[in-house]
Amino acid sequence: MQKNRSSTVPPFPPEVLTTNPTFAGISAADAARIAVDLTKMNFDSGATILHQGKSIQALWVILSGECIVVRTADDGTETTLAVMKPGDVFGEMSFIRSAPHSATVRAKSAVTVCSYTREDFLKLAESHPSAAFQICSNIATVLADRLRRMDSWICELVERPEASAHRDEWQSFRSAVYSNWAL
Repeated sequence: MQKNRSSTVPPFPPEVLTTNPTFAGISAADAARIAVDLTKMNFDSGATILHQGKSIQALWVILSGECIVVRTADDGTETTLAVMKPGDVFGEMSFIRSAPHSATVRAKSAVTVCSYTREDFLKLAESHPSAAFQICSNIATVLADRLRRMDSWICELVERPEASAHRDEWQSFRSAVYSNWAL
C-alpha cells in the first residue's frame, strides 16, 4: 500500500468531489477544503482495506479499480455483500458512529482510494457546518436506501413458505432493529 497526503496538493481535483453523491451539494470552496485533507492510497489486488470487527473512522472513495465487501460468519464462511466500483464510497457507518466495521472491504483489483478521516470532518463541521450537514444528509440518504433494500429483502425471505421455521428469528431481529418503535 502506498500513501500520499499533501497539505497543498489535493490527491485529485476538488470538483470530482462535488460529482460524488456523498459530497453532492457542497460548494466548490468546501470541496477544495476537503480535497486537501484526503489521503490517497493504492492497494494491490487481494489486499484488505478495512477489517470486519476493527474500526477506522474514515470515509473511503474509490478512485479506480474495484473492491468487494464481504461479511464473515461465526463459522468462518464469507458472504460477498457488494462489488464496488470507482465513485463508490464505503466506511460510512463507522465514520458516523464509532463502532467496529460490520464487514471487510478487499481490493478485487488494483485499487486507488482516498480516505477522509472523522477527525478532519469534525474540523470541517466546526468551521463550515453547512458543508458538514450536507455530507451527513447525503450519508443518511445512502444508509436509508441500503436499509430500505434490506427490509425488502428480509420481507421476501420471511414470506417464503420454507421460512416459517425462521419466523421467531425474524421477530427477534425486528425487535432488535426497531427496539424503540411500537410495531
